[in-house]
Amino acid sequence: MRQIEPMTFSDLQFSYSQFFLYDAAIPPACIWTERHSKQGFARRDGVVAVGTVLEFGFAAVTVVVDRPTEVQRYQRALAVPLHIRSGSLAIDGPEEARGVRKVPVATGFYRVTIGQNVLDDLREEVTIWLERSDIPLARSELLVVDEDLDPSEPLLETADKP
Repeated sequence: MRQIEPMTFSDLQFSYSQFFLYDAAIPPACIWTERHSKQGFARRDGVVAVGTVLEFGFAAVTVVVDRPTEVQRYQRALAVPLHIRSGSLAIDGPEEARGVRKVPVATGFYRVTIGQNVLDDLREEVTIWLERSDIPLARSELLVVDEDLDPSEPLLETADKP
């Protein structure tokens, strides 16, 4: 895997308990069900809506193209498959302009691991690891489950477009 330096964004504004990771060529957002809320994410092809620990606020986001490390230090952590066709990963909150934060990545299949910690009443830290895969991945995984999650097995791997 080609190593690139981690990218940091200090101003992600999340709201409605979510933010989006998505192929920059695809409109983001997913329709959440109660089951999605209990597992902390909703996803469809090229899009992941990540449930945040806080309902609204700001996050410092670090994106690392590498295998995840120290995942157990986070309050909440999950890994999800993501297919990037455009060569650009976008990271936005629901009330932000689309595509403001973009990370250039190789096209292909990824295992995206997201770790979250609450810093105070309005701030979280989020680390996103992008691990490239030679084959499409089908299953998500909850790595660290906080008290707000109550997932059902198997995890719900699809969501509808809004």
